[in-house]
Amino acid sequence: MIAWAVEALLASALLIALVLAIRIPVRRAFGAPVAYALWLLPVLRLLLPPLPTTLRDGVVPPLAAPLHDMGREMSVMILPATDTPAAATHSLAALLGAGFVLLWGVGALAVIGWQFVTYRRFRRRLLAAATPLDRIDGVTIVASPAAAGPLAFGVTRRFVAFPRDFAGRYDAGERELALAHELGHHARGDLIANWVALAVLALHWFNPLAWFAFRAYRADQEMANDARVLAGRSASERHAYACAIVKAAHGGAIAAACHLHTVDDLKGRLRMLATPATRARLLAGGVGVVALGAAALGLTATGTAAAEQMRARMERATGIDIDAIKPSALLRPPPPVMPEAQPAPAATPAPGERRNRVVVHNDGETHVYEGADADAYRAAHPVPVPPVPPVPPAPHVEVIAPVPPVPPVPPMHFDREAARADREAARAERAAARAMRAAPVVSSQNCGEGSEMTMHAAVDGRNVTVICRDRIAHAGDAARQAARIDAAEARRNALRSAIAGLRASRASLAANASMPEEGRRAAIASIDRSIARMEHNIPDPDQ
Repeated sequence: MIAWAVEALLASALLIALVLAIRIPVRRAFGAPVAYALWLLPVLRLLLPPLPTTLRDGVVPPLAAPLHDMGREMSVMILPATDTPAAATHSLAALLGAGFVLLWGVGALAVIGWQFVTYRRFRRRLLAAATPLDRIDGVTIVASPAAAGPLAFGVTRRFVAFPRDFAGRYDAGERELALAHELGHHARGDLIANWVALAVLALHWFNPLAWFAFRAYRADQEMANDARVLAGRSASERHAYACAIVKAAHGGAIAAACHLHTVDDLKGRLRMLATPATRARLLAGGVGVVALGAAALGLTATGTAAAEQMRARMERATGIDIDAIKPSALLRPPPPVMPEAQPAPAATPAPGERRNRVVVHNDGETHVYEGADADAYRAAHPVPVPPVPPVPPAPHVEVIAPVPPVPPVPPMHFDREAARADREAARAERAAARAMRAAPVVSSQNCGEGSEMTMHAAVDGRNVTVICRDRIAHAGDAARQAARIDAAEARRNALRSAIAGLRASRASLAANASMPEEGRRAAIASIDRSIARMEHNIPDPDQ
């Protein structure tokens, strides 16, 4: 069991490095949903049981037949020791292995426990002052001052939370898309997937690459949900969705929840919005992920040659025999120190001493030898070896010219593939570290007067992008004010055109001599009332 767990952790760590190395090219080639599906590989490897024994073991050789010697039979029996207590001993390797397992278990419980406590506190604080707004498909929509931006949380009781000023900061289109984004997390089961990812992170708490992988997984999750929400949407809706993401940009996310902002990869999300994936790309990527997953899981499964090589390298590096670690050793106390035994008299065997017993059957007579007599008999009468049959004479062979010596064979490197895998893993780790150092820093703040929505600068060799929230809000207010002014001007023009038409009709009626006088006066009076009402309704240009 311990050996299987160690192999599963090593194999899943290699798969995490593989996913980190290929996720960005896969996302660019096949779309964000395909890149998000790659994160199933480490989880499936941790759940993969060992291969059946029948697939790993070879044919077991038969047991050797008993010895017979021309009518004489010798039986040797080693009696078990009696009256001597058998003290359990702990090897140093087993004790070290048990200590490492205990330390790993305590660390995993601490990580998952801390995440659970942090989530419970955040949930309690957010719902304490929340105001229910709606309920859609079993998801409760609330507004809370503790929510810095739109987010989804909850597995059994599902919620979507918005900030109190959500209606003022976002227009109607942005609010509809933000709600669709958060409901999409619940519909796809992303909240459950987050807890599974946190469990994998807890198992790999000692591996720095796992912490970087969790952030990459969350970014891929948000991009996959973005692609789902924007499928079939127009360019204007994509622009509104990008504005909603920029407005929600802030830090301080809870790992178990799904926030709209994810500042860590904001530029990647905005770039992805402009390049939607087609169905053909998604289908090709899905087939590729299935093939890659089957190959990766098959190569790293417990019982394969690759898994055995990984375990052997770890045993050589740590000096610990993994098979010698028993789960019971974690709870069993070390054995007491036994006092030094006093030497027993040479003539009297100690009680429970292991003794040999030889029984010889020869021509109907039976002789029994025990102890030293049995040892002396075995030394004086070794088991005879059957005679070797005569070797037939070798046929005559003609003498031929000597063959020149064969050049020496270069040494074989049986672990060449393992060394190559180690180099690839180290190269992936270095690439991940370089990506971390080169990743731009994105923040949001109030920038004051100006027209640029974003500002760029270089600090300590890293690109820093500042998103100006106040300028974005000011631009939105100006656009809405311009729209209101355009609407008022259009209404004034329409009313003026209608008044001009009514006045032309009035002039025509007044000049019509064939129309009865009483009817003409009534029609002209009605037209005058309509003209007065329209002139009264013309909006003031200064308002």
